Amino acid sequence: MWYDVNRFHIFAFITWQFANFFGSQNIFGIYSNHVPKWKCGNDSQPTKDCKVYSSCPKNKLMFVDPAFYSAAIEFDWICGSSSFNQSFFTQIQYFGVLIGTLLFGYLSDRFGRKPVGIFVLSNGICSTFASGLAPNVTVLFALRFCVGLSIGGTIVALCAWITEVILPQQRMVLRGFFNWGWSRIGLTILCYLTREWRFASFTAAISLIPALILVIFVLPESPIWLHSKGFTARMTQSEIHIAKVAGVPYTPVEHKTLRPKTLKETLKTKGMFKKLRILWSMWFIIAICSTAMDLNSGNLAGDLYLNQLCFGVLLVFSKMLLLLVDTHFSSFKRRTLHQGSLIGTLFCITVLTCFMAKDYHSTGVLIVYLFGTVFIEYTWDACYLCAIELMETSSRASATGSCSLFARIGKILAPILIHANAWWPYSVNTTVLLLGVINLLISYFFLPESKGVNWDDVHVDDEENVEVLLAGRLILEDSQFD
Repeated sequence: MWYDVNRFHIFAFITWQFANFFGSQNIFGIYSNHVPKWKCGNDSQPTKDCKVYSSCPKNKLMFVDPAFYSAAIEFDWICGSSSFNQSFFTQIQYFGVLIGTLLFGYLSDRFGRKPVGIFVLSNGICSTFASGLAPNVTVLFALRFCVGLSIGGTIVALCAWITEVILPQQRMVLRGFFNWGWSRIGLTILCYLTREWRFASFTAAISLIPALILVIFVLPESPIWLHSKGFTARMTQSEIHIAKVAGVPYTPVEHKTLRPKTLKETLKTKGMFKKLRILWSMWFIIAICSTAMDLNSGNLAGDLYLNQLCFGVLLVFSKMLLLLVDTHFSSFKRRTLHQGSLIGTLFCITVLTCFMAKDYHSTGVLIVYLFGTVFIEYTWDACYLCAIELMETSSRASATGSCSLFARIGKILAPILIHANAWWPYSVNTTVLLLGVINLLISYFFLPESKGVNWDDVHVDDEENVEVLLAGRLILEDSQFD
């Protein structure tokens, strides 16, 4: 079958897509903070003037064709000091993601991918559903923090888990066909059908139950993690279970002997720490870029749902295109993906800045926004792939969690940049351009290549370059065809 995909891999891909959909709660702020124009009485003109909003009697204040009944409308986060709650709704969740990536990354490396995966999904379902029942803002923020914790755990635990139970050549299949684009389309359809933030929270939580069933009953513990911990018997049982679900005969897989290594030991390893510093800068910068553009996309002219649907559809097809290119062009490396995507992102932001300078707000802005989002998603693909391919199995989840930590810091800072636009409208674009250029230089001069690396081989105690491992893997693959 294509890319050697079997029945078990399909279940793993579906689980990944559900987990990805749960991660779309990070952009739920587009809908929960949606505020349309308003007017004071039938005779006034629609506006977003806070003076009109504050002076108008509540019995005369009317919102003009609200596309979504948001938390901002219900709790009056519109003008004055209370408007800060719009950004805080997103920031408190990102802070939860930050803590969750560190906590559950460590727990996943310590106690296994499966128990942590079950816990974070269960907690995510409960906290997302409960947030729809929040009686006040304080309870709502506490529950959204819990949602963020679970998303952080999903990012590091399930990401490492799924990518460890699929084949190396299927990693790009995972990113190409089961991607963020479908999650964005799913969230858009969900909000379009519910039209209300509480009902949308209930529906989002219930839709995650199939993923929890798959995690509990179908997916076994990662054989690679079990091997790294020395649990040979359990590793064999896990591989037998995978073969049974896949409907193929069990064939023993030879694994190299690995000594479990903590994240602290990884940080003390000169060669690995150097790679981590590069990855940290990559994740931090792209997090600022992507969050700023995502949160601002709700303010684009036109229909809210149609705009968001366009983002999702374009992302789906662009990821499939990326998969085809990665498959048929061996020279298309991870470095090429990261650096090319960064250049595309910087170009789009430059064009948007020019549009802003000329006060242009027509269709061209949406088109450039769409392509900018695609390039940012490509950059995220490069970040995820480099992180999981450059790190050792014994500390992969914790190391990925540390990368995600820097990404969460970037996501927390991004809403602050958007507020800074009120004083200088070029704040976001200028900051992103400067950081993007710095990241491009770091990637060009220091990022190692990791495409096709065998994860059992990623075990270095010095500054050994990953290209050496790649060369050894290519020799072994060539010998199988002789």
